[in-house]
Amino acid sequence: MTERPTRPLPPAVDPWAGQDDTAINFVGMAGIPPRPEPTGVLPEPQVVYVERPRRRRWPWVLGVLGVLSLACCGVLVAVTEPIRAQYPVHAEIHGRVAGFVVDGDPKVRAEAVKIVSRIKADQGADGAFAAKLDDPADAKRPVVVFGATRLVWDPAAEMKKAIGGLGDGLVTDVRSYQMRVRDAQLRCGDTHDDQGTAVVVCAWFDHGSVGVGLFYGGRTKDASAAALREIRAAILVKD
Repeated sequence: MTERPTRPLPPAVDPWAGQDDTAINFVGMAGIPPRPEPTGVLPEPQVVYVERPRRRRWPWVLGVLGVLSLACCGVLVAVTEPIRAQYPVHAEIHGRVAGFVVDGDPKVRAEAVKIVSRIKADQGADGAFAAKLDDPADAKRPVVVFGATRLVWDPAAEMKKAIGGLGDGLVTDVRSYQMRVRDAQLRCGDTHDDQGTAVVVCAWFDHGSVGVGLFYGGRTKDASAAALREIRAAILVKD
């Protein structure tokens, strides 16, 4: 068998022959930018600023202000509650009052009208009242009650100023009593009326009214205080 002659391989062809390095870099990398030549100098680092989200403080502040507002409102309501409960009021005196009988004598009523006019003029009150109350059990133990209805901011302070001017200006053995009404003041003492007759004088001050009672017939201060407390409750009507 005759051996076929082997064809020699063609000479190797350099496809980049005759082209410079720049062409090789751009063409040979198929469009990929050439890698920069090392220069020996490190690139300057870039500083990236990342802004942190700010904490929203307004909801917290508004919440605190809301709580404080509610607290203030609660305090205001508590402080003004006795004022709103006691003012405004007016007095009604007729028929029977706390076990006493209103004296309907024309002369007594005329005198009461004068007292009412004087009280309104002196105190600038919303209203005024005056009456003589007879004790059905003893005609010698009447009670003269008079006063005004008006706004009183500080009953305790006004009581201190007024107690010395009751009766003929000389009131002794003054005692304080429970009024059973918030902020209200009740005091009784010994004095004399303008005729020199010994009486027990009691006075009350609250946020809506001022009242004075002259108790005749030898009543004790304790009994007079209890009676005036009942008279006040019977004649005052909330508006």
